Order: sequence, then C-alpha cells, then structure tokens
Amino acid sequence: MTSVCETRRHVLNDFEFNHEGEFVLYWMIATRRLNYNFGLQHSIELAKQLGKPLVVMEAVSSEHKFANDRILTFMIQGMIENQQQFEERNIRFIPWVSTPLQSDTGLLQRLSKRASVVITDLFPTYFPKHVIDVAKEILDVRLEAIDSNGVIPLSLPGRGFPTAHAFRRFLHNHFIQEWPKVPLEDPTKIDADLSMSDEMFESILEECEIIPTPLEWMWRVSQSGTVGRDALSVLDIDHSVPAVSSVSGGRTDAIRRMSQFLDYSLDRYHTDRNSPTNSAASGLSPWLHFGHISSIEVVNHILKRNSWDASVIDVDRRGTRSGWWGLSEPVESFLDQILTWRELGFNFAYYNENHTDIESIPNWAKKSLEEHQNDPRENYSFEQLENAETDDELWNAAQRQLKRLGIIHNYLRMLWGKRILEWAPSPEIAADWMIELNDKWALDGRDPNSYTGIFWVLGRHDRAWGPERPIFGKVRYMSSANTARKLKVEEYLNRWAEESLVMTEYL
Repeated sequence: MTSVCETRRHVLNDFEFNHEGEFVLYWMIATRRLNYNFGLQHSIELAKQLGKPLVVMEAVSSEHKFANDRILTFMIQGMIENQQQFEERNIRFIPWVSTPLQSDTGLLQRLSKRASVVITDLFPTYFPKHVIDVAKEILDVRLEAIDSNGVIPLSLPGRGFPTAHAFRRFLHNHFIQEWPKVPLEDPTKIDADLSMSDEMFESILEECEIIPTPLEWMWRVSQSGTVGRDALSVLDIDHSVPAVSSVSGGRTDAIRRMSQFLDYSLDRYHTDRNSPTNSAASGLSPWLHFGHISSIEVVNHILKRNSWDASVIDVDRRGTRSGWWGLSEPVESFLDQILTWRELGFNFAYYNENHTDIESIPNWAKKSLEEHQNDPRENYSFEQLENAETDDELWNAAQRQLKRLGIIHNYLRMLWGKRILEWAPSPEIAADWMIELNDKWALDGRDPNSYTGIFWVLGRHDRAWGPERPIFGKVRYMSSANTARKLKVEEYLNRWAEESLVMTEYL
C-alpha cells in the first residue's frame, strides 16, 4: 500500500511491476524538488515495499521549442541543489541534460529495462505532457504519473470548470477532505533502505550508456553571465534569450522569496499587489512553474502562521472570494490567487486538450470577436512588439521588463495582453503572438497559468462586458491611459525606459 491516494496516481500502461527489476526509477520532469513531492514519496514507498533501491533521474531537455539560455540556466541551478540534497541522503541521483543525440525518451527506454517500475510527474501541458505521452507508448514496464500540482487532485472533479466561481465552490467543498492528504515535507525520512552499491550503480550507467551531466559544467551554467553563456554554447538552443542574473532557480531562493513575502508583503497583498513599484505580489511563479517549491508548502506556512483550523470556516461564504476561510482580507485574497486561480488553470489544461488554442475560449467571446474581426486596427509587426517599438511607453516598459527579468508586473501583464489583442491583425494571431512572446521570454511561461492569463485576455474565465467596443466587442477592455490613472506608474516608466536600460549596461 502507498499513502498517495488513488486520485493522484495515474497508471499509464498495462504492465505490472517487474519484480526482477533492480531498482525503482523516479523520472523527475516537472516536480523538481525533494520536499512536498507526491511523486518522490510514492517512489520511496514502492521501493520500500518491493525491497529495491531508488534511482532519481532529473531530466532537463534542450529539444523543446522554447529551450534557451534563460530557461536552462534556471533549471540547472535547481538541479545542482537537488543533486546535493539526494547525495546527502544516500539516494542515487542522475542529472541529465538531453541533446538531440541523447534524447530523454531514448535514455528512459534503456534505463527502464532494469527497473521494477517507473514513476514520473503528471503535468498537463507543454513538454512534460509530451514526454509522458511518448513514454507510455514505448516503455515495457509499469509507468505511473503522480499528480503533485496542487491541493485538489486533477482527476477529482472529473470535469473542467469554465469560471473561477464554479471552481471556487468545488475547492471550498473539498478542501477539508483533501488538506490532510498533502505530501510529506521530507519523504526521504520514511524508514527505508534506498541505497545502492557503487558497483551496481556503475553497472547500470555503463550498460544503459549513461554519462551523467558533469557537475563542473552545471556549475558553470549556474553562474550565468559570460561563464554561463560559454558553457551553454555547446547546446543547440536559442542563445538570444539570456539568463536572468538577479534570480536563481532552486529551493534556496524559492524559500527566501517565500519568507520575504510572508514577512513583509502578505499583510498588504489586498491593497498593493497591483502596485508597479511597491508590489506586494509573492513573485514565486517561476519557482512554482519549475517545481522548485510547492504551492502546498506556501499555503501550509500561511495557515500555520495564522493558527488556522476548519472550525473558523464560514460555510455561508462558500464560493465567495473572501470570508470563507475566516482569515484576514489580505490572506484570503492571496489564498484565492494561489488556490482558486492557480488550480483553475491546471484544471482547465488537464480537461481541455485545446487549452493553448483560441478555440478554447467561450462561445460568446468567439462570436463577439468575430463580429469585430474587420474593425480598423493600429497594426504592429511581431518584431516591433518583441523589440518594444510601439507608441505606448507603458506597454513598451512591460515588454522590456519581460525581456530583461523574465517576468511582467502582475497587473501590467493583463494590459500587455489586451494591447496585443488590439494591435494584432486578428484575435488568432494575437493569441499566437502572446504565446510566442511569453513562452520564449518568461521564466514562468509554458505553464497552465500562462495560458490562463493569455486566453483570459480573449474572454476565458470571464463574462461579457459592456459597452461593446471596437476590436474587443464584449470582451473586457483595458487601456494604458486608464491603467496610468488607476496606478502610479511614473517610477515604473522611469525604471524601464529605454534610456535607463542603456545606461545600466555600463554600471
């Protein structure tokens, strides 16, 4: 038996456990952490039951469409931390950065032939989903994908939700039953002998033709700057998107960010999260996306700090954005973002194969946008947008922030998308351009929540608005002029003015 509930376990083929296998393999592709990890917990419990050692392989691919210096640097920084943590616990860890000559699935197929079972991470979009779809067709051993994506297991609802309100009601109905089932903080503390002899490990590496990615090379990549660029030059990836030197992937930086947010920003989250220059937003989205920290861990810290228990729930507030938890307004506001909105994005991606396509928006939005298809537009080319060459300096500032830091300020990210809808030749092209820009430049791109935000611009999870406007029709309208009146943007504009960025190159 395993403590990981059935709703989180997805058996992807018809094979049973191979009791002649020599180890349990955990193929880490999305939940890239040791803590609060259902996949690792399940792997350890199976290894204990089967009396086998555990091998963890973290795979970083250089083969997907948006592979670039920025993404790989952040991932490899986290991989270095993971290697240290697993080695300290005497668990065999194989760091693997794939190339076209040594693909993820080819290596997985060879390694699985000596395994009793392969465990991997369930992720409902982009390259991890592709890897899972390929693996379940080629492996000749039992393959299980484990859902560590949030508090609510993706398979539990049995359907996707069209609105935040509908999902919020489901979350409120099921939170109490699901919260006690969260994963262990450190599953390696389970009493089990997971060790493997040096001789056996070397035999596996040799027979499977595995040369783990050298730590020295990973360390050079992790330094970013010139050292990192030189190290990454051996890979056939997009080198035009540089690493972000002001952040580091991995648990250490994620915990530091979380602690700063809880100590200094959470109490003003409800009033200041939209402020461009003194934002109370958590800033955790890159680490959440790459699996370096769990949203469950963040929520757990918040609930413990507030001595929360189910007795303070106001059941009459079920389905509302505030009041249900029985906590302060800023805390409830943040919980609604990290639980309702974040998990709604995963829910929608899981139940809708076309979640990255404009066909996924509501019918009312399709109809309204189609009716305004031929409205006059101030057309910019994709290249002009990517290079922040529009007449809208607030939009240009947001695009420059994206290119430099890999993020856009929360509220301005919505404006960024709305203006692309206004400028692109068609809504379909606007969607494609938003995905291209976001998935290429954003550290938290290629994520269910990225696609939630992009298609929210086009009406997903929203309602029809009035008055009806050119281009937008009944889709919610936003403008830079209104945003500048609503928020204090002067300091933000100065920070991300083109002249300011040119000057910082020499500092």
